[in-house]
Amino acid sequence: MKSRKIKVKRRGNFLGIWIFKLMLRVFGLSGAYLLLEVVSIHYLLFDREAVSTCLNYIEKRFPQSTALTNYWHINRVFVNQGRQLIDRFAITQYPGYFEYDEINTKETIQVLQESKKGVVLLTSHVGNWQVALRQTEHLKKDICIVMRPEDNPAVRESLKIGEQEIKPVEVIDPEGYFGGVIEMVQALKKGKLVCIMGDRGYGFDTLEVLFLGTPAYFPYGAFYVAAATSSPVVALLTHKISKRKYIADISNIWYPVYNSEKNKKEQLGKWVKEYVNVLEAFTEKHPYECFLHHDVWSQNKRF
Repeated sequence: MKSRKIKVKRRGNFLGIWIFKLMLRVFGLSGAYLLLEVVSIHYLLFDREAVSTCLNYIEKRFPQSTALTNYWHINRVFVNQGRQLIDRFAITQYPGYFEYDEINTKETIQVLQESKKGVVLLTSHVGNWQVALRQTEHLKKDICIVMRPEDNPAVRESLKIGEQEIKPVEVIDPEGYFGGVIEMVQALKKGKLVCIMGDRGYGFDTLEVLFLGTPAYFPYGAFYVAAATSSPVVALLTHKISKRKYIADISNIWYPVYNSEKNKKEQLGKWVKEYVNVLEAFTEKHPYECFLHHDVWSQNKRF
């Protein structure tokens, strides 16, 4: 592990978020989404950093696309990400606002419910995992989320990050002592559900894998802590199928292990590759629900 501070650009303020809240309350999702179309164009025209980071993904997802068409693709990503932020706020105000379907989950849920061990829930910058997290209460496990504190006070207040109506959520700061690994291991040993971003390193070393036809670098940290505690890893994927309905998929489950006498990184690479294949399959079906605003294809950029 390497200590570091993750620098992020603040976007959004109290006034802008208040306007979206007002639109949601008066006109519902349709009104808030309509305003979002205008705001997204603003970011497309004036937020060069956001456009540049999104372009890393778009150019690989749509390799035959022209420069002009790439901007259309970027705009759709911005709009979809904005909608999901609005949805996240909506459930803090109206817990029953959305409906949820689950696919291929019965067997996974049974395995996890019967297990007294902790579970690593592998989230990603695709879909809206924060909304789907509300559905994990049937796993009957306390929840920990590995995430750095939200820098933007307006976003933190509006989304109530770290707060859930279903049960309290413990936040593990990856910029704490030893990157939060000790807290993760302790939580798993206590049988808790630990949510970790599978595509965000937070200081863990990375492995080179093919993603969208190009060598990319993904961390193996989630599989490392899972193997160290003999815990399963479950990938959480979500897709919005209508204005007020989501599908959650937790059918991908792995049981990582490693031999302490061999190279851990190389051994855990098998599961990292399988996870990345799952991500790639998701982006092929839902290209505008991938919000990788960091360059996983550059080994020199830490994320």
